[in-house]
Amino acid sequence: MLMVPAGQPVPEITVDIFPDPVNGWNLQVQTANWTFAPEAVNTASNLTEGHGHLYINGEQVTRIYGEWYHLPSLPPGEHVVTVGLNANGHEMLMYEGEPIEASVTVIVPDTAANM
Repeated sequence: MLMVPAGQPVPEITVDIFPDPVNGWNLQVQTANWTFAPEAVNTASNLTEGHGHLYINGEQVTRIYGEWYHLPSLPPGEHVVTVGLNANGHEMLMYEGEPIEASVTVIVPDTAANM
């Protein structure tokens, strides 16, 4: 964990998810006071750049290196998609004891039930 000290700009994150017109879902990740820096992964950490960790229903799925990410599919049901901000050395960014992350809930219909 890497704590953002008081008095420093706090990184912010928002996530949104959109059905892809062909297949799956498109996840949009927007940040403020922080920048995606895929070229710096596994280098010295700081509070203003890094990458995201993508979680689906609490399980880490992959890293996020930019504003858009395509999820090929999700099974029917309700899913919580979360992206947390991480420093270059993979430390989770924290502020006031809480991880800097954002979540969105997506409900995937059971298409078999509609047949």
